[in-house]
Amino acid sequence: MARQEGTVIAAGTRISGRLEGAEDVQVFGNVQGTVHLEGALFIDTAARVDAECAVDRLEVHGILVGDVQASDVIELFKTARVVGDLSAPRIIVHEGAKIRGLIDMGDAPDEDEAPRRSAPARRPATPGRAAPPPARKPAPRPAPPRASAPVEAPPAPEPEAKKDAKPKAKAKGTEKGEA
Repeated sequence: MARQEGTVIAAGTRISGRLEGAEDVQVFGNVQGTVHLEGALFIDTAARVDAECAVDRLEVHGILVGDVQASDVIELFKTARVVGDLSAPRIIVHEGAKIRGLIDMGDAPDEDEAPRRSAPARRPATPGRAAPPPARKPAPRPAPPRASAPVEAPPAPEPEAKKDAKPKAKAKGTEKGEA
């Protein structure tokens, strides 16, 4: 988009209400309300647009809050921060851009045109939430460490006095008079 042509909303300028036109608009300040253009909307890195937008082309480097419908292309650069649903035939999201919302690039193909899949289709994400990650098989957990059986101390030796106090058994046939 040629940045030298069209309307410029300068840094420090705040527009509130409905912005309509048939030319490109470059935003370096703030816009709140609605934007309807038969041209391109450029949002600079320091700019913020809080608006529902209907444009031919959209180029976002700054902050955009609101739903957008573009007849040609939406391009989000690495510094872009977007909250809202985007709808256009072509949507380009550069690495680093942040978006929270739905992206719609046209109607889904008819059942006859849709390629056959062996895996079931995933549910679309709920607005404002990321799609759930694919289900994974949980990794096996390591077995908990076994508690070793308590080790019993060997029995304490009996004191010497007790050993002597017991009478010793006599062996048969060792006494005199038994023959």
